[in-house]
Amino acid sequence: MTHRPSPWTRTGGALLAAAALVPATVGWYVFAVRMPDDAERFRLYSVAVTCPAGSPGAAVEECVRIVPFTVSGTVLRHKDRLATLDGAPFWSGTVRFGDPGPLLEDLKPGDRVDGTVWRGQVMGLERAGVAQASVDEPRDEAQLIAGLGTAVALLAVLAAALGALLFIGRPATFALARSLFFWTLFSCVMPAVLAFWVGLPWWTVPAAAVPTALFAAEAVRRLKAGKVPGEPQGFAAGHLPA
Repeated sequence: MTHRPSPWTRTGGALLAAAALVPATVGWYVFAVRMPDDAERFRLYSVAVTCPAGSPGAAVEECVRIVPFTVSGTVLRHKDRLATLDGAPFWSGTVRFGDPGPLLEDLKPGDRVDGTVWRGQVMGLERAGVAQASVDEPRDEAQLIAGLGTAVALLAVLAAALGALLFIGRPATFALARSLFFWTLFSCVMPAVLAFWVGLPWWTVPAAAVPTALFAAEAVRRLKAGKVPGEPQGFAAGHLPA
């Protein structure tokens, strides 16, 4: 139901709509900066050649070098899975991993490992045929990153729409806003995960997520508000429950 909003209500709606610039900026960064940078880094690492045998090493090299290290310690906490390495002229230090296995959890101080080094960072470790990549190793995970970018972009649209409706005196209920938020995220996460598992191009994620999110939003709106005979349906009608 439309009512004359108070100045405080208008201010809240304006602030909510303005706050949409934050996720909108994050979405722009993901698609315009993060994804191209990740793709280029993955490409360069994929085509990097092995450093010539016997060549003097440098702190940062474009070639891939196998370097022997000595493990001085490990950390296996849930948020910190680390190996501290010594014995190299430039690349000793702490290496972060995403999982405890298959190698990290078996390492002990004094163990000798071979590290794959590229651009001054340890891409992974290997010992006795067991290898594990570090979090610094470039990965082809564009589908998941695209899912994140699509989600924050759609949340920016949602925040702007809810803010505008609040500003003009047609506020959505908290339950409706919460449902729209949940289904927007779900509509982006599922296509991203499926595209990653199947190996589809990253652009299939927003191509599937956007119409799915819009369909889910309209379904939630109708479920919460109920159809009113004779009234136009959909967000184009500008109708949300008070």
